[in-house]
Amino acid sequence: MVFALSFSSQTAKVVVLNRIIAKLIDLFLVILVGVVIPRPFGPLTGFAYSLLADGMNIGPFHGQSIGKRILGLRVVQMNSQTPATFQDSVLRNAPVGVATFFAIIPVWGWLILFLMGVPLMVIEIYLMMTKPGGHRLGDLMGNTEVLGSKFHPQRLLRNFLNRWNN
Repeated sequence: MVFALSFSSQTAKVVVLNRIIAKLIDLFLVILVGVVIPRPFGPLTGFAYSLLADGMNIGPFHGQSIGKRILGLRVVQMNSQTPATFQDSVLRNAPVGVATFFAIIPVWGWLILFLMGVPLMVIEIYLMMTKPGGHRLGDLMGNTEVLGSKFHPQRLLRNFLNRWNN
């Protein structure tokens, strides 16, 4: 089953599809910010979000980007199981952040983003599917892991609204 979870001690490991959906939500937000806010502030803000998002520990966020918050996922430090910090987030998101940095440069930067970003995402997904615990390159670099609960598509909007208000 695609949405099944494997359990390790008392925490649930998250399946690859849930992490991909959360990342796609975050990438959509990065692109939206980059397009809506005038250059260079929009792309720079999107780049900063792509690096720092998993380290948000403000209000309802506990080691969560907006995409992870919507899906009920969270990033924790592997050793202590405490929510990821901004430093952890920068380390774990450096591979994706480097690729998104090129989005700041019109045309040539977009080409570089595509040429770097697509292979990088394929490698990241491959690692999540084959490494024990589902760790991607960024998780290994930041010594982090993603935990969460089962993804229920029919409850996505309700969960998002409830979590956002808490």
